[in-house]
Parts: sequence; structure tokens; C-alpha cells
Amino acid sequence: MQSWHMDVAREFIGNVKETPLSGSVIKDSNGSYLYSLQTIVDSNRKAGRITIIGAFGWDGTGNTMFTGTRPTQTSWWSSFESKLQQWAVQFKDQPDVWLEVWNEPYRYDGADGYTDDIWMSDMNALVAIVRNAGNNNIVLVPCAKQGQDETVLINKGKSFLNGKSNIIFDVHAYERWLLDAPANIGTRLGLLQQQGLALIFGETAPMNAGTLMNPQPFLDSAYHRGLSICAWTWKYSNTDQDALLGTDGSPNNNNNNNWGSTYKAFAAQSRNP
Repeated sequence: MQSWHMDVAREFIGNVKETPLSGSVIKDSNGSYLYSLQTIVDSNRKAGRITIIGAFGWDGTGNTMFTGTRPTQTSWWSSFESKLQQWAVQFKDQPDVWLEVWNEPYRYDGADGYTDDIWMSDMNALVAIVRNAGNNNIVLVPCAKQGQDETVLINKGKSFLNGKSNIIFDVHAYERWLLDAPANIGTRLGLLQQQGLALIFGETAPMNAGTLMNPQPFLDSAYHRGLSICAWTWKYSNTDQDALLGTDGSPNNNNNNNWGSTYKAFAAQSRNP
């Protein structure tokens, strides 16, 4: 990661329920091994890297992934409130740890009755959990419709920030972005930046929902606007088209629009503009 100039690690926490705050690695109820959050943070810190702790799934099963859900309507909402509070307390004096309060809320198509007012209410509740625990670190707040619909930030972003500080909004760039015309991508990024909001594109990759895409035009436009982008995903694999690395550690360019080499070049370019 150092050789690729990676200075932020957005960590996938797929079993929020059982992942320990500190201590040794454990085996969870699904048979998977889980490192403690503090161990992960300490490892990144030694490399001078910021850690984003991301809430992706409740109990490590496919039935409780956070993506596409309305936070306060999930069966694990009350239990998650308690866990998020524990995260906030654990890391409140560690400013290089950012908490992302939910991954990709609400259905992509709005079929769950989504409105921007629902987003406002739910995100206010999530941020309040962190702040009421005395944690003033940066908090990542996801945008709507599984992370890809930035219009909620144009409509509500400024008003959401009233009385708040250290908020970064997280947008994800898959079909709604990568299949758009390059000129439209630039226009959308410009409209977002006109809002004066702190932004990060927390995910982008060439493959999503069975569609192969080319992230290059999006990366080019974002780079010229000085935006930060996390790639999905830092992983060694010759079969996962979103993996940045092949099994031998070289950039993975296997049937993925040269994703490994493309992002490596982007990261190096961003490091030395």
C-alpha cells in the first residue's frame, strides 16, 4: 500500500456485532477470524495511514448487510446504536480514525419510499450517536440510494451541516457515474463542489451488479478537481475483477479495463500533482 501511495484505508467491518474493539483475533459465530478494530487502526497508524471504520454488515451474513436498507427500520438498529457508541468512545482521542456511520443506505431505485427528509432524519440520528459519546473526529456520512445519488447533498447538504463540524460526505461511483457521459460527470462534480461540501468518493470499481465499466473518465475528471477517491478493493485475486492486485502482487488487469494499473497510476498522480 505504501508503494501505491495509499494514505487512507477504508476498512470493511462486515460483522459489527462481533468484531472486538481491542485484544487478540477471535473466531466469530460464522467461523471467520476477526481482528480487533484497535489492532487494525494501530497497523494503519504505523504506516502513517488514516483509518475509516466502515459499518457494512451487522452479523457477517448476507441477510444483514447495510447496503440498500433504511437504518432506523432494520431489526438491528437498537443494537447498532450501542455498538456505534462504543466505537465512538474507543476512538474519540484518536483523530486519525474516522467513523463511517452506515454503508450505502436506501434502495438504489427509491422503491423503499425514500425521501431526502428521511435521509436527513436518519443521518442526524447516526451522527448524534457519535457526538453524544464525546467523539469529535471526522464522521463520514453516506449519500442516498446505495451511495450513488448525490442529489441529496445538493438539496440538503448545507442544511445538514448546521451546528455540525468535521463531516465528510461519502459518494460511491458505480453505474450512475461510470456509465454517464464524461461531460456529464464533470458537470455533476462541479455542481457538488459548488455546494462547498467536504467530499470523498469512498468506492469506485469497474464491476458492479454484473456490468463491466471503465472508471478512467471519472478518475480523470475527479483528479483535475482535486477530489479524493478510494478504490474497491485492495485484494489479491486473479478472478475478482474489482481486485487491485493479482495473486502475484502485480496490478490486476484481468478483464477489468486494466483496473489495477489504472488506479495505481491515479494514486501516484494524486500523490505528486
